Amino acid sequence: MLSTIKKILRPYLINYVGKKIPLTWELKDPSAWICKNWEGEFLNPTICPDSVLIEKTAIATNEQGSQPLWQGYDESKKGNAQRKPDTVRTQPFMGNAFCHLVQSKKPKVVVEFGTAFGISGMYFLSGIKKNNQGRLLTFEPNEIWANIADENLKKIGPQYLLIKGTFEDNIDRVLGPEEKIDIAFIDAIHTSEFVLPQMEIVLKKAQSGSIILFDDINFSSDMLNCWKKIAHDPRFIATATLGERVGIAEVK
Repeated sequence: MLSTIKKILRPYLINYVGKKIPLTWELKDPSAWICKNWEGEFLNPTICPDSVLIEKTAIATNEQGSQPLWQGYDESKKGNAQRKPDTVRTQPFMGNAFCHLVQSKKPKVVVEFGTAFGISGMYFLSGIKKNNQGRLLTFEPNEIWANIADENLKKIGPQYLLIKGTFEDNIDRVLGPEEKIDIAFIDAIHTSEFVLPQMEIVLKKAQSGSIILFDDINFSSDMLNCWKKIAHDPRFIATATLGERVGIAEVK
């Protein structure tokens, strides 16, 4: 029993306990919400209330083995057409940051794309559940991945809608005409060709103070250049790199 517990907790302990996340500021206006709430050069997020359950779920999901990529993704047409869940998941320390952000910002609408196997969504959803308000809209066009994610998200709570399709094709259908996106996590295809148009859609449906997170900004030279462009976009009041791979921007 003890060895099983250690196996479950080991990746969580390695990736979180005592770990502060560096904040590298690009734009820093003292009036911005993230500047007021995330002062300094490090973020030390509170531990997600459902962290152990999420990490147990992540281990069980990974043990299901590699799963096929979405046919709309170019890599699916090449030799490496599958991914193991652990290779596309949010790490525990960053998951805690996402949950911490939700608990602090208290959003009504969190939007995530793509869902993958639901681990990052579980962290967002845990914060929503803790706040007892808000909902998560999460988009995943890969039906196999989406079915696994749905089972995982159910373990946290019902305050979510998983859409088996792309964000671009479905956001107008599921976001009410009076609703605004308070937090968005852009984590689909990591190229400027996709990320910049997706950001424009989010901006049209956001408001002052909305937060946009960009995953895998160090995925390639293209994504690094894309992030540099975003980080100095005058439509944002504050931007920073969270850790090594996540960009965060607050709408002006």
